[in-house]
Amino acid sequence: MSQRKVTMQVIADTVGVSKYVVSKTLNNKLGVSEATRQKILFTAKQLGYSKDGPSEGPSLPLETEIENGYILVVLPNYEYQSISYTYWGAVFQGISLHIQSKKAGMIVITSEMDLSKKVDVPNLIGIITVGTVDEQTLLALSTYNLPIVTLDHEARIIRADSIFMDNLGGIERMTDHLIGLGHKQLLFVGNIHYSQSFYERWIGFRNSLEKADIPLTQGNQKILTIPYDDNMEANLQQHFEELRIHSTDFPTAFVCANDHIARRMIVLLEQNGLACPTDISVTGFDSLEEDKHLSPALTTVQVLKQVMGRRAVDRLVWRAKNRDYPSEKILIVGDITFNESIDAPKKR
Repeated sequence: MSQRKVTMQVIADTVGVSKYVVSKTLNNKLGVSEATRQKILFTAKQLGYSKDGPSEGPSLPLETEIENGYILVVLPNYEYQSISYTYWGAVFQGISLHIQSKKAGMIVITSEMDLSKKVDVPNLIGIITVGTVDEQTLLALSTYNLPIVTLDHEARIIRADSIFMDNLGGIERMTDHLIGLGHKQLLFVGNIHYSQSFYERWIGFRNSLEKADIPLTQGNQKILTIPYDDNMEANLQQHFEELRIHSTDFPTAFVCANDHIARRMIVLLEQNGLACPTDISVTGFDSLEEDKHLSPALTTVQVLKQVMGRRAVDRLVWRAKNRDYPSEKILIVGDITFNESIDAPKKR
């Protein structure tokens, strides 16, 4: 089968502009906005356009050599690389092992360091950031002019790929299941300003309630905002008392932003004379190994922590070879692990 000739009209149809605008752009004429010009040039390159006829395909950068190269990994602090740091330690382990498997090297720094002086390392391939990184750090990293992949953080001020768990979809499916069991009095527990992940999980919870026509009015508050710190239990207890813990208005299910909060919630419920799930259902998010021996076993969304780390390395290598493609936000879907901590609501 003969290859279809890539003409200006084909490019125009792909981009959604006129052939005249494409012609002006490809002939370097004035009168085309910079955003449209860049889109046309990118599309022409990917389609293999040539004034002399069709090319063999998109012209990609030369193969980037990762073996014997180095990847710069930026952590909020050095504790993130400890496997005892149950969430980020596993993510970091995934990054480290996958870099080793590719026979490359790794340099670890923290965002607390002074980045006004660049890390001077030959054969630096790119940068992976782990967790929340402030804008000043991201701007400093962008001066390296290397591909950047961020984990669990969306870099809005620089060009970078980002990788997240499907936080919104995971909590939405979890909440859908609770509603299917008959729960109507549900409460989301977590500080939505703590991280992008916590905020997305709140949005997923809210979406599920809206689909089920469960109102989110001020008089029927559906979120319990608590600081994610060592004073969490004291703050929860205060909120419990305000919610009238033994009243019929008390929630029948708590949808928690992560497993740490969920486990503390279960303990506090027991201290107040309520059992999980007999009286109250509780769900988490993360599927932490340290929680798997505790009772009741927690219903949670499984976060593939090492997979996230490996995916960041693979994405960085791909991006190093494909610098012209637009930045992408990648979602990794986690399965729900149904365990003992949920049940149909108890009649009150």
